[in-house]
Order: sequence, then structure tokens, then C-alpha cells
Amino acid sequence: MKKYPILFFSFFVLLFIVFEHPLVSESKSCNTHSESEKIEILLKKIGNFNGNFIRNGESHNSKDAENHLRYKLNEAKNSFFAPDPKDWTAKLFIDKIASKSFLSGSPYKIRYPNGKEITSATWLYEELKKIENCL
Repeated sequence: MKKYPILFFSFFVLLFIVFEHPLVSESKSCNTHSESEKIEILLKKIGNFNGNFIRNGESHNSKDAENHLRYKLNEAKNSFFAPDPKDWTAKLFIDKIASKSFLSGSPYKIRYPNGKEITSATWLYEELKKIENCL
């Protein structure tokens, strides 16, 4: 008779492990975003960023930055020299579109509300890591 509470407890522990363990539960669907979805998520993160985007030494709000990068991406995808649109990856987007000015070669920067600045590439790769790790 005393064995049943132990079996009952063990059963619930087993259920908890099965359904709460990261390898079994949510991580299966965690990294299921396509590359185009990752790019879209990154663009939205830029547009919702609470800070400024520095391009060629000029400060732009986050919505303007998102619009600018969408424009650059669309132009690049329609370029004869660019990879086929279906072959674009989030890393390619960061490296070729969202990291520096095509005209001046100056790196884009992100300015936080506290004044701290980092390159957009650094910020975007951090955000991409969060997307891929479901953070």
C-alpha cells in the first residue's frame, strides 16, 4: 500500500521531465523559421527598436531605418548581380544590406537611448541568435 504513493509521484515526475524538457517540448518548433521569416523578424525588430539608427553619420528613427532596409533589400533582390531571392539568408541580409552603406561603405550603427552605440551588424547578429534560440 505504501508503494502506490511512490509510483504515483514517479509517474508525475516522469511526465514533468517529458513535457518540460527542452529537447522534447518547445525546442522542436523553436527554430522552424524560414530564412525569409528571420529577415522579416529582424526588420520588425529594427522598426520597433527604442533608439536610433545611425546611417552615414545621420541619426534616423527606427521606423525610417526599417523602411530604408526594406527598400535596400527589395532593390538587392531585384538586382541582376544578387543571389536569387529564394537563396537569401538572414546572415546574408545582415552582411550585405543591414551592416553598412552601399554608397559610402560606412558601417551602420545602433544608438541606444542611453547613448551607447554598437554596429548594426553586432546588434543584428545578437537578435538573430535570440530568434534561432527562441529567446
